[in-house]
Amino acid sequence: MSTYRSKKAAGLLLAGILIAGAAAPAAEAAKEAPKVLVNGVNYALDKEPLVKDGRTLVPLRGIFEALGATVDWNQYEQTITATRGKNEIFLQVNKTKAKVNDMEIELSVPAQNMSGTTMVPLRFIAEALGTYCVYYADQNLITITDRVES
Repeated sequence: MSTYRSKKAAGLLLAGILIAGAAAPAAEAAKEAPKVLVNGVNYALDKEPLVKDGRTLVPLRGIFEALGATVDWNQYEQTITATRGKNEIFLQVNKTKAKVNDMEIELSVPAQNMSGTTMVPLRFIAEALGTYCVYYADQNLITITDRVES
């Protein structure tokens, strides 16, 4: 009888641990998406930013337009070419290699299609287009600011 109770208690303990472990990713996913300011302006993006593998992804068109970049989307090849001033970026959906002014860059998270919206890694895009990108964890805020040329 005592063995049965200890096995039952161990089973309940294990079940509790498994449930708690399964709830942890759900709690992280429920974390609010960071707010994004571009040159002090809060832009309404057509889809909320999301964090994947520690990187913030934002909707392609919204962020490029907020930064004043021109965008060319090739649906057939799933490629993105963006230009702002002297800077040109080339990305392909689901590929970790990108180009900035003909220099190849390795991305930790690729551009990806999510529910019909192409999401791109914010810091890479912002810096490749010649802006500063800073994350303020205490405010869950990302600011993108143009670099001042002297």
